[in-house]
Amino acid sequence: MADESRQGAAETTSIRVPAMLCRTCVRLLSRHVRDVPGIASFEIDAAGGLLRVRGPVDAGELLATLASAGFAGDRCRHLRPDAG
Repeated sequence: MADESRQGAAETTSIRVPAMLCRTCVRLLSRHVRDVPGIASFEIDAAGGLLRVRGPVDAGELLATLASAGFAGDRCRHLRPDAG
């Protein structure tokens, strides 16, 4: 799930997220990720379903943030018929 690696002094964490099928997905993900402590910067590869963050972030906290934002499973929650 999370792949942590070091590039020089900067820590990079890459996490697979469900397919982001619309701009709303990217905006929701961005809004939640930028509030996670320790993130210096991040990139979202919407087509590839990949989030890369730089900084000393706790991968568990990041995964919990993604899940609470609806990015757990195979699709984002706002596109599911059972979304509440």
